[in-house]
Amino acid sequence: MAHEKLLSPKELSSMVGLSVAQVRALMNSGKLEFVEISPKTKLLTMSGWDRFQKNATKVEAAKGSAAN
Repeated sequence: MAHEKLLSPKELSSMVGLSVAQVRALMNSGKLEFVEISPKTKLLTMSGWDRFQKNATKVEAAKGSAAN
């Protein structure tokens, strides 16, 4: 089993080009998966970010095709 590096919201935000507040908002809304280490420590993975992008793209594509 391969282990994936855990990233802080700050690390992920710098990698994907969002602000830390935007990353935290996605986490709080349940749209972005995270691993809760303790009540104050929540870490993310790049595979979680990839799943978020895939799901967000599907939703946007569905809305766009319904408008046509």
